[in-house]
This record gives sequence, structure tokens and C-alpha cells, in this order.
Amino acid sequence: DFVGAFRSRYQSLQKILLQRTELYNLISINKIASDRKQISIIGMVTEKRTTKNKNIIITFEDLTGRISALVKEDMREVYAKARELQLDDIVAVKASGNKDLLFLYDIHYPDAFLPQKVTFQEETNIAFLSDIHCGSDRHLGKCFENFLNWLDGEDIVARKISYLFFVGDNVDGVGIFPGQEHVLELKSMQEQYSLLASYLRRVPKNITMFMCPGQHDAVRVAAPQPIISKKYAAPLYDIENLVLVTNPALIKLKEGKKEFKVLMYHGASIHQFINEIPELRESKAHRTPAKAVRHMLKRRHLAPTHSSAIYIPSAEQDPLVINEVPDVLCTGEVHRLDIENYNNVLIITGSCWQSQTPFEEKVGNIPDPAKVPVLNLKTRELKVLDFNISDESKGDTG
Repeated sequence: DFVGAFRSRYQSLQKILLQRTELYNLISINKIASDRKQISIIGMVTEKRTTKNKNIIITFEDLTGRISALVKEDMREVYAKARELQLDDIVAVKASGNKDLLFLYDIHYPDAFLPQKVTFQEETNIAFLSDIHCGSDRHLGKCFENFLNWLDGEDIVARKISYLFFVGDNVDGVGIFPGQEHVLELKSMQEQYSLLASYLRRVPKNITMFMCPGQHDAVRVAAPQPIISKKYAAPLYDIENLVLVTNPALIKLKEGKKEFKVLMYHGASIHQFINEIPELRESKAHRTPAKAVRHMLKRRHLAPTHSSAIYIPSAEQDPLVINEVPDVLCTGEVHRLDIENYNNVLIITGSCWQSQTPFEEKVGNIPDPAKVPVLNLKTRELKVLDFNISDESKGDTG
């Protein structure tokens, strides 16, 4: 199954890379001759190491074989790209050499580009929320009530909202980590989802909600996560304007022939990107998590390194490949709102509705709670609204 999953991923990303016009003399690894030539190959990174002289040796594999390639430290531009390469990345490389060793002089990622930003004729707003953590003793219930009251009020921005996206960790869960029972206000999944449902029933019926799970929800942890289970979350199934979706999920909003695509992914792999990519690690990118999400778009994959996120392999199709470039890629997980534009793709990493937990305090993560970004699909204007009630977020749990 794992071999089939990697083959299907390779073939999907190979199709994207084959569209690059700059790849001349593109051949498969088993066709590389014994005499030195300039070539291009598309390969998966299976091994990477740094020599005593600080050169980098990378082993690439395709469906026909494998070969080692050397990147010299004095070639600054390609050396920086090589440092960033992760195990299991699929890239195109330009090189010179023979079947024994290649010398790299450029690396191309599949990358994500949108030729232009989609806009609608109607003034339609969409809003993004994540990490509500209903049931936690640090859940910011008063802040969320503040948001719900605004949503059902007369504010012009609220009145134009047609869609809400909830990007995972909707409840705090049970047994997610050792000792969790000591930090729970509600001790069962059923109680936690009942609280969540009581909130969602107050959302105006003209607003359609999309909700995917995260690691704390009542589904398996392995991606792709199925929709939230009726066994534990029966009250959610009675809410007519709520659409439960998988994690990840690609939602297409339509106006005539126009499509606005929102890719929802809770974001389990964000930590691996930050820990493994030197630029992100050195800049402490947990404070600016959208920089990590850029790397998902660059690689056209949500969790490229085997072990960066738990997953169930599928030989037919890798569900974590970004086959269609979205207009918005929204995540949760890190509890900090961050926004970036990458080649016309809007990246939104979600805020949270939970004050700092003991674990976050231990690892130095400072949450940025109760922020809601709202995007206007006509003007593409993005507003960030703050529903924080300072007394509550400082520890007076409501």
C-alpha cells in the first residue's frame, strides 16, 4: 500500500513538473549514460547528507532507478534550495554528469501558481475559524458568544457573510494526550459536541458552514480524516446549514461559471516543516505559521515527508497532493492567525478559541485567540475582526 501511495504521488507531481518548459533533455534515471552530459530528471528525495566539506549529497529515485547528486557549497543559489529539500520531496533537477554521479545546478519544485485572482459579482463574504476546543477548561466561551452575537447582528460585514469555514479541532476531545482529563471542563465527546452544536444552531440559516475535523475531533487521527462521526456528534447532524467534510477537503464556491476554491487542511504537518527547514526553524516560524504553509504550496503536497503526519496510504490517489491550486489554503493547528499571499493564493492560518494551555506554555507557544478573518469575494478585501474579551483570555474561563 505504501509503495502504491508513493507511486501515485510521484505520477501526480510528475505531471505537474512536466509542464515546465525549462527542463531540457529530460530523461529517466535508468537512461543516464556513462559519458558526461547535461540532463534533467524528475525524482523523489530518498536520502540527503552533508559531507565534511559541507557539500550536500542527495539520492534521487524515480520509477526506473536511483542516482546520487552532489551540490557544492560555493554554488550559493542551488545550495540554498538543496538545504531546503526534505525527504520524499518530488522535484525536477538540472544537472550534468553520468550514471555514477550528477552535479546539480538547479532545482525546480512543482509549485503553485494562479494566473489571476477570482472575484465574484455579488458582495459575498466568507469567514474562517478553527480550534474552538469546546470542552477544554480554557475554552473561550464568552469570546465565542461575542462572535455569535456579532454574526447575528446588524453589522454590514456580518450581514454579507454567506459561508463559514471551521478548520478542525472543533472540540478538545478525550484521551488525546496523557492527563487530559485534568484540563477538561466537559469529560465526554458527546457533551463537547452538544456544546458545539448549541453554538452552531445560533448561526443564521442563510450562512452555510463547512466543518472538517482535526486531531482532537472524534475521528481517526490518520489522514485523510473522515467526516466527524455521528456516534459522538449526533447533534451536528440535525443542523441543516452545516456541511461536514473530510480533512483535507477542497470546497468549490460557484457563481455562474466562476469557481472559488477553498482548500481546508487542519495542518498536522506544519510542525515538521518548521523543525526541518532551516529558514523556518531559525526564524521561529511557529509565530508566523503561514510561512510553513507556503512550503505546502511550493511542493504541491500537504505533508510530503513520510512521518510528518500520520496517514493511510492509498494506491489509487494520494489525497494530500494539491492537484488543483486553490484560491485559499486555510489551516488551523498552531493557534495563531497569520496571513500571506503566495503566487495569488491566499494563505490563512487560523486563530483559536482557547487560552494558553500548560503544554503551549511549556513549549513557548503563545496563542492569538478570538480573531476572525473575513474575505470579500467581490473586492478581495480581507478584514480581521477581534472578538477577544481580555478578562477571559487571561485565564477567567467562562
